[in-house]
Amino acid sequence: MRKTIGGKNYIWIDITQPSEDDIKYLKESFSIHPLTASAIIPALHYPDLDQFKNYISIILHYPHYTDKGEIKILEFDFIAGQNYLITSHQEDILPLRQVFDSYNRTDARRPEYMNAAPYILFLILNTFLKDVLAKINEIVKEIDGLEARIFIGQERTLLAEISSLKMKILDFWRIVKPQRMIFESLRATGASFYGQEYRHYFVILHRAHRRIENTLKNAKETIEALEESNQILITVKTNEVIRVLTVFSAIFMPLTLLASVWGMNTNYLPFHDTDKDFALIILIMALALAGMLSYFRHKDWI
Repeated sequence: MRKTIGGKNYIWIDITQPSEDDIKYLKESFSIHPLTASAIIPALHYPDLDQFKNYISIILHYPHYTDKGEIKILEFDFIAGQNYLITSHQEDILPLRQVFDSYNRTDARRPEYMNAAPYILFLILNTFLKDVLAKINEIVKEIDGLEARIFIGQERTLLAEISSLKMKILDFWRIVKPQRMIFESLRATGASFYGQEYRHYFVILHRAHRRIENTLKNAKETIEALEESNQILITVKTNEVIRVLTVFSAIFMPLTLLASVWGMNTNYLPFHDTDKDFALIILIMALALAGMLSYFRHKDWI
């Protein structure tokens, strides 16, 4: 499905679920290269940027949250000419739709420089980067919440949340990192293709992507540090439990041995056939217990 917005100095065509007819239309109307056409259908699994004689071809990936809270990677393509812009995507891309709806409003008032293909390209990419940064900032807020809860005895319940956040960060990293090359190249390619008056726009896009990458890198390092700290706390608590159980086992093992010895069926046990044999045995056990407790406390084991 094709939707078109036309201005005095530009035309913007947005294609949803491009078909072979759409590809044929683009070839006939805009003389797009066969390599560009082959990159639209089927979708590619990596971002890309190519400069041709009369346009720049850009392929980007957008992180979309599904109803289950999982991150789905959506591709959207740009064919950016001097006075036209073509966007193509299989599914709805929120930043793209927001910009398109804004430009489609008849009551919208824009400065003169906004009615140009390179500025529309900049606005879409800038909106896209702001949307990605907002999603990453939400993850950062979740990490801050985990950090506040990590030392209040919820170590084991936090394991699943930490793992979930690590997966989200990894999914974003798989999207953001490969696109570094795109915005680095676009900083030079955009200025040379559209003119130096648009250079600052592409520098802004490059800085925005660097900000996203740095924020995501910090989030990645923070969640890894929190996971390590959480694991240390779990290990310390587990070791404490094992230490207490070991001390109890060491204390009661001699007592069990004494009870087993005096429980043997023999006629040559000490205190046998006396009226105070039970009290004497209990006294020996108590002395043994007191001696072991005193020794353990001296060693600072308890």
